[in-house]
Amino acid sequence: MSNTIPEMPTDVVKPYCIWHPDLAKEETYRELARRYPDLRYHVGRACAAAGYNKLYDELDLLPDVSIAEEARDSGNTALFESITRQAVRYAVMDDYTRTVNLESPKAGACLNGDAAVRSMLKPRRTNPKILQETLSPGDEDYNFFEIRETLYTQPDNYWFDIQEDNDVDTGGPSPPSNVSDIGKEFVHLLYNPLPPDLPAVNKDVLILSAAWDGNIDRYSRLRRPKPVSNEISAVIRGAYHHTPFARWLDINLDELFPDWDENHLIRQAVHARFIMNNDLSRIDSDTKDDHLPEFFWWPNWPHEDTLRELAWRRPDFKNQVVLACIAANYNTLFDELHPDTRPSRLQWEAATQSTNPHYREQVERRLAVENAELKRFLDNAGLFRGAPRFGRWYRNYLRPDKEPQLNHFGSVYMPEELWNLLDGKDWDEWDTPAGDLLSEHMQRQVAQWGLFISATDEAREKIGRMYSNKGDIERRKMPAPWPKHPKDFSSCDDIEGH
Repeated sequence: MSNTIPEMPTDVVKPYCIWHPDLAKEETYRELARRYPDLRYHVGRACAAAGYNKLYDELDLLPDVSIAEEARDSGNTALFESITRQAVRYAVMDDYTRTVNLESPKAGACLNGDAAVRSMLKPRRTNPKILQETLSPGDEDYNFFEIRETLYTQPDNYWFDIQEDNDVDTGGPSPPSNVSDIGKEFVHLLYNPLPPDLPAVNKDVLILSAAWDGNIDRYSRLRRPKPVSNEISAVIRGAYHHTPFARWLDINLDELFPDWDENHLIRQAVHARFIMNNDLSRIDSDTKDDHLPEFFWWPNWPHEDTLRELAWRRPDFKNQVVLACIAANYNTLFDELHPDTRPSRLQWEAATQSTNPHYREQVERRLAVENAELKRFLDNAGLFRGAPRFGRWYRNYLRPDKEPQLNHFGSVYMPEELWNLLDGKDWDEWDTPAGDLLSEHMQRQVAQWGLFISATDEAREKIGRMYSNKGDIERRKMPAPWPKHPKDFSSCDDIEGH
């Protein structure tokens, strides 16, 4: 980039990125390609960024999608179109691994947002302390997504280190990608088939949405080698809700998520989905404890026979099976297993939700005898309508509303764009936080995404609080206009029946 070509006797000393932060002269790149033919694609990438189209043509390269993305980012329309019009494109350069596959490049590649183009390498930071000074969720004017000007925004290149400097130009190694957004002009990608070539968009929200919905085709195409913020939570949720997604993960888990912390959390989610499907074919006395889930009765209940078999195969799971019995109202199996467990706060909290008083009576009867101190604590726990208040449950999976909507976090609010933010309590962490099936932060984000996706274009323009501002309150004091086409619910009325 300084127009000097050093001696590079081995591949170890050859750079990957030779087009940022500066661009060399065209003749320098031409001479570099002549002296080091294995760097021709690197030179081609630099040509895309600098507009050296004549030199690019001289290189006689395969149409590489990373070079096409760089050309698009730099406004080099002629080069971009010359590559994208080719019937077959190739993935020769890999910015994630900083490698160039000259021997067997992948044919049939599409533009997939996997290139660290120059605009992504520019640092964008604001003061992280400002975020901590924003209103808390309990404040009247709180809106988690209206912090555009106060975000501690990382460069969009967290997944890459193509400059091989560990991001020292941005102030040192970067923590996880704290903020990413998808502009409203690209929101249609969330509810339409993906085009063969993605537009120039940060695809984090697309990745999370695909994982959350258990969409194998979209997720397998979009995912990056390293998970983006909140991805593990989204994958866990997708596995819990979608059997095909769980089965695909089961087959490919070690390849997709080699990191142990991520792997075992997702393995637990896969087992949970299979248990809910009444499949115990992978569970016996040899199954590792950290592969098995603590929670396996939502969104579906396993059959009573399945739970009975699980308790026999894994006696260490009897307490969790008892919790599942309470949720599913399997009182016969509950009575079989409950005497073999220790009465606990978990059992009591589960029992408070059941319409069958039998479970709470049995748990409290045993607590009075076997754990009087816990019984006194629960009697004075400040319950709301006989159960813990939201956020006071001993385990999140015991709370009645497993996927709360916006009403738990303040007013309904139309966001300006769709954001993916790192969980607020993890802003100071340098490692991606562990996945959580019932992450309230992720649930809040997805609820906002759902609102934005479902809204009309006209409604999206009305950014801010919905249905609860002063104008709305005053309007509802007046009689509403009667519908032109009122719906007839008389067929639902059973007063005249039984």
